Amino acid sequence: MNIIIIEDEGVTALFLKEIISDLGHNVAGIFDNGDALLTFLKNGSVDLIFMDININGALDGIQTATIVHNRYPDISFVYLTSYKDSQTIKDAQAVKPLGYLIKPVVESDLEAIMMVVQGCKQRYKKDESHEILFAEYKYNIKTKTLFDNGEVISLSKNELTCINTLILNKNSYISAEHLIAAIWKDDKERVVSLRELIYRLRKKLPNLPLHSNSNIGYALSTSTKT
Repeated sequence: MNIIIIEDEGVTALFLKEIISDLGHNVAGIFDNGDALLTFLKNGSVDLIFMDININGALDGIQTATIVHNRYPDISFVYLTSYKDSQTIKDAQAVKPLGYLIKPVVESDLEAIMMVVQGCKQRYKKDESHEILFAEYKYNIKTKTLFDNGEVISLSKNELTCINTLILNKNSYISAEHLIAAIWKDDKERVVSLRELIYRLRKKLPNLPLHSNSNIGYALSTSTKT
């Protein structure tokens, strides 16, 4: 993949470049501002952008990513951020990022994100099917109904919202903050509540292919029925 890094901290940018290159990908450029990226994209081919939210220039990372997403919808994003507040997470969702890396970035988290990215290169292609498969479960995204071998699985409102949010972001890590905001829609501390909800889902769905990373979030592995 051709990858661009937008990062105004030189040490962090070089660290990312080294690891990404070691994983077999091409770092096509490193920039510290949105204008330089937009100029590059007029002639450069890019598959993925690592976008710092706090960058130099008139545009911040979210604004820059939104412009790029509107002009080049096939380009994917991973955000680099020190922010964890729900409003920042909500604003960043406009470009449907494949995940977030919380600074300071560590090698294991970067490798985990890249594994997800490699499995999601076709993420933004139009999905014609309403049925999403994961393990032996099937989820109808129109009716928001979950089946296990043809039998409807009874879920609470919050459990269903959690599953639906994970499926809408299928095969990519989403943060605990994002899940909490989607399920409870308030500013209360809900970390423990989320863990309890995930525990209940795992008990109801023992073969649930839900991956977790304490620093990145949760990812549901799915396939689309054709």
